[in-house]
This record gives sequence, C-alpha cells and structure tokens, in this order.
Amino acid sequence: MPIHPVPRAPGQAAPDRGSDVVAGLVHDGHTAAVAEAAVREAARRGSRVRFLQVLPRGLSEEAHANVETALFGIAVDALRAAPHLACTFESVVGTPAETLVEETRRADLLVLGADDPAAVVRVAEHCQAHCVCEVMVVADAGSDRAPLSARA
Repeated sequence: MPIHPVPRAPGQAAPDRGSDVVAGLVHDGHTAAVAEAAVREAARRGSRVRFLQVLPRGLSEEAHANVETALFGIAVDALRAAPHLACTFESVVGTPAETLVEETRRADLLVLGADDPAAVVRVAEHCQAHCVCEVMVVADAGSDRAPLSARA
C-alpha cells in the first residue's frame, strides 16, 4: 500500500521537529538534488530529515496526488544512501518562500534548490534572507556537486 503524506495548512502544528534538516521540495526541477543533499546532511549531523513539500493552491485532487507521489518517490530514492535515517514526510499547500520560512522556525537547516535566474519569485533568496535556521542552496546537477551556497 502506498504511503502518502498528510496535507497540512501552513502554520498548522507539525510533529515535534527537534533539530531537523528540512528538505524544501517545491517541484522546481531541483527535487532530487535537494533530497540527496538533505539526506547527506542529516546523516552527517545525526539528525532527522524532514521532507517538506510545498504545493501550489488550486491543484486538482488528481494533480495533487500525482505531484505528492512523484516527490515521495524522489525522497525514498534519496534515502537509499542512508536507509536507517529517521525521516518524516509532510505536504503543505501554500506559497513556497513564505511557507518554507514559517515551517523551518525550529529546524537546524533548510536545504532547497537554487533560484532560476529568470524567475520572478526568488524562493532561495527569500529563504536565505528570512529563515532563522541555516540555509543550503543546491544546484540540480548530480549529488556529487557541492552546495552553491550556505548561510548559517
């Protein structure tokens, strides 16, 4: 039976977060690199990884389920590198930049994909400016590439 994350509204209480590494999954083409980097960092730190996908408002139920299934599969693939790593899966509907800032208030690290230079909305830039936790921005290339930037 497939496992699906339980959708929550932004700001709704989440499970105890402790010192999580949060993989900010926003279906932006960087998902695999973000998931892989978050798993590596959580394993290195001895932390739990929290896969947090932010979905846009207005998706049909079918589209919502399809995106969740695809992102869940990418997260599970990344966990193969650390199969005993504690993790959680969550799905939140909202605006990516604001939602990630709100949802990482008690995290140690947010890992997310680099902004597209042509993008109007700069999610990574916003998170680096407003998150209280450390922020790691990764490229969408293979998992062996170093992060593009990090802010403590």
